[in-house]
Amino acid sequence: MNVFEELVDELKRDNLLEDTVIDAVSKTAPGSGLIESHDSELEFAESETITTKFNESPEQRLVEEMPVAEDADLEMANGETVEIRKAASEKEFFQKRAVGEVSSLKMVEHILTGVEREYMKIVPNAFDDFNAKVALNNFIQVTEAITSDEHKNAEFALMQETEAWCSALAERDKNISVGSVRRFCENAKPMLSSQAMLSLARFYRNLPYSEGVRGKFDFIITKLFSRPTHDQTRQLLFTRAEMLGHIKTLYADWSSISLYITDDMDENAMLTAASFEDFGKEAVAAIEFDELIRSDFFNRMRFFKESITELFFAPVVTAAAIESNITIGNVYIELIEREKERSNAASVHDKYSYVDERAVSHATGRTLEMVDLLRERSLELEEDELVVEEKNEVEEVKEVVETIEIAVPEKAKPKTAVWSLKNLVGFDLLGMNRALVAVCVLLIISSVGLYVWANYFIEDAPTATSVRNFDIANSTFMGELKVARVSGENFYGVLLPTWETMTKERQQNLLERIHQAGPANGWSRVNLMNGAGKTVAYSTPTRIELVNPQP
Repeated sequence: MNVFEELVDELKRDNLLEDTVIDAVSKTAPGSGLIESHDSELEFAESETITTKFNESPEQRLVEEMPVAEDADLEMANGETVEIRKAASEKEFFQKRAVGEVSSLKMVEHILTGVEREYMKIVPNAFDDFNAKVALNNFIQVTEAITSDEHKNAEFALMQETEAWCSALAERDKNISVGSVRRFCENAKPMLSSQAMLSLARFYRNLPYSEGVRGKFDFIITKLFSRPTHDQTRQLLFTRAEMLGHIKTLYADWSSISLYITDDMDENAMLTAASFEDFGKEAVAAIEFDELIRSDFFNRMRFFKESITELFFAPVVTAAAIESNITIGNVYIELIEREKERSNAASVHDKYSYVDERAVSHATGRTLEMVDLLRERSLELEEDELVVEEKNEVEEVKEVVETIEIAVPEKAKPKTAVWSLKNLVGFDLLGMNRALVAVCVLLIISSVGLYVWANYFIEDAPTATSVRNFDIANSTFMGELKVARVSGENFYGVLLPTWETMTKERQQNLLERIHQAGPANGWSRVNLMNGAGKTVAYSTPTRIELVNPQP
């Protein structure tokens, strides 16, 4: 039973809805809601399949500024054509939009309640949705035309109730961290449906901007457009162009307000998308994990996402960010595995225990903790080794049997020689091959040792360093920096466009002034980036350098 049907049943149980009223809607309401398809299916994350109808979706909520074409076709990832068409009638459209709004809020309510109980250990303050259900019932029962006062009043009353519900959920969400939402959605048993994830993405896309809202949307949209593989990496479901089309369709379905007049074609949006591509290329080019650590790659990536603020939601930027998240996350896993192959899991953990895993998770749009990766990979390798060792043991037993058979003269072999050998190998402990016994004992000891080490000697990853804003307005850098933050001993600054017009001497002077202000303000390293997110200057306790300085 889908969410729409559950909502209808709940309204009926509360005597708020009659069968004759909802009949026309319930017969045509689909189970999920993304785009309309005839004999076509859209595969989303976790190998879950959704068959959807665009304008007949209970998620439907269009505005006049985003009209839907009369007829249009979309080419999906599976090569089949998906048809988009308008609803059969305006009244049906409004009814489905209303049911979709309420069902979406119910799913968000359930998810936030689960996060609060499991990860925040608090009693959820659930919203009383009774008035919203009554308003929905009154709106659906209106028989007058959509231009009538009765219809408008019922719609306005429903809108007030849903806005109050959404505001209450937003207030609760402010106290929930990005990490808690990630862990709940990644570890939920049973796994959250794509319909629930779409409702959550819609909720965050339409909330007022904050860094927490952006971080949660980043994770959810990345998870929706990718699926896990057998080796802990993730795989994109669509090409960049296909993702861009689906994101625009979802935004229209969610009644999301465009951030810019040209939204995805804005020059800033295009440059920002190109910067995400550059970050992905930089990660792929790294041969060793140390290269990313020395360049402070993950903190730079996290700071870049924070610096672009609302621009992240532009469709072209969102699509580029999803692709970048998957690329960087896969590179991280591959480089860690490469390091472990050179030594062992314990050495890798000790060597990189200082890495800010919160920055890694923000940069990749998923939870990536080194201790978990090492433990899971170790268990996989242990299983593979046991399979190989069992095969070797069987081969060794065969060799022992063959050696004994060869050593016994033909005349001396009794007719029951095969049975005697089975008894010798299977039941007579003193008659077993001593080398085989020694190998078995060593295997048991090593397995126990590995289990104890993995569960008791690998410590949890250290907590991430705190990040604080630097007050530019009350500093000597006013007019030269756009935004700045301090993370541990690192200073990150985004420069104003005036940097490009400075001479090399002025650029050097600014970098030195920021570096010299470090001891008094708590930093020893400086990283300056331009508006595109590229490092143009940096300093360490022993070095101050400009990258491609002006002549």
